[in-house]
Amino acid sequence: MNYYHVRVLPVLHMLTISTKMRMYQACVLSILLYCSETWTLYKHQERRLNAFHLRNLRKILGIIYKDRVPNKDVLAKANLPSMFALLSQRRLRWLGHVSRMHYGRIPKDILYGEILAGSRPTGRQLLRFKDLCKIDLKSGNINPVDLEFCAAGRDSWMVKVN
Repeated sequence: MNYYHVRVLPVLHMLTISTKMRMYQACVLSILLYCSETWTLYKHQERRLNAFHLRNLRKILGIIYKDRVPNKDVLAKANLPSMFALLSQRRLRWLGHVSRMHYGRIPKDILYGEILAGSRPTGRQLLRFKDLCKIDLKSGNINPVDLEFCAAGRDSWMVKVN
């Protein structure tokens, strides 16, 4: 028998759902969301990531389109948050980390810095990372003015963010 023609698919059916979910989180989500803390995504890009996320979860859970299961039920059954929540959580974690840095560090200077000279191109303004951070802070009921005070304690910040 040729060892290169061994089928792997029958083995996947023997795994439990929790094992598949842990593999999905470890292999797929970690690669998909690598460095997503610093991404500036528009809503249509976030929707596409969420569609990919839900499509994979439905395939893992064995839910087909004809079953007409809502996305909330799929996420509850998988015990995972939506892609929107994952991206927001990662951005807020990174924001807390940067706010705890000492002044003079490049990431903090760039995030807190203001451009004194220069102009932006004509037309609709591009979405900035700062804008997304403010949206995430407001959705988490955190006042952007009190960011440094709230993020000063790492443990309390992680509780707020998660």
